[in-house]
Amino acid sequence: MNHRKSILYRAGRYVTQLLIHQLPKDRVFHNLHHTINVMQGALKIGKEEGLDENELEIVMLAAWFHDTGHIKTYTGHERVSMDIAREWLEKENYPEEGIEEVLRCIEVTTMPQRPEDTIENVMCDADLYHLSFNTYDHYQEMLREELRRELGIEVSDEDWYQQNTAFLTNHKYWTKYGQRVLECRKSV
Repeated sequence: MNHRKSILYRAGRYVTQLLIHQLPKDRVFHNLHHTINVMQGALKIGKEEGLDENELEIVMLAAWFHDTGHIKTYTGHERVSMDIAREWLEKENYPEEGIEEVLRCIEVTTMPQRPEDTIENVMCDADLYHLSFNTYDHYQEMLREELRRELGIEVSDEDWYQQNTAFLTNHKYWTKYGQRVLECRKSV
């Protein structure tokens, strides 16, 4: 196994174990399933956008770690995710420049998203890859339940529908692939 595949394999193993053993049970949306979707989205979108091997590795590492902060907090989890990623990558002797790139890709997932370059565009689109799934309605119900459990937010069916319609209408994918392929799959 080469070094690139090895670091991604080890990161995936580490994050999987972390989420299985430490993620609060009320995370019915921000969980391992979502993380794997984002990682797969990062790979697919990154390849479609022509990222080189190093850039793909960066965005895939960021995808693995982007929601790990949920093990400690809901609000502001991105900052905690960045700390967890830094600590693990430093133990792996990952290059400092690469660590900074990974952290930047985690930070850009904070809403509202404001990516500034191709790799950040890929990460933002990967984080919201599920908007293009034909199972989107189910993901939204999981998010609604998570918000109820974690933050005590109760939303009527009508308000939830209106909020989701507004979000989908206002959301635009950042990458060319997202605009060409994923955008038309969204059901508004």
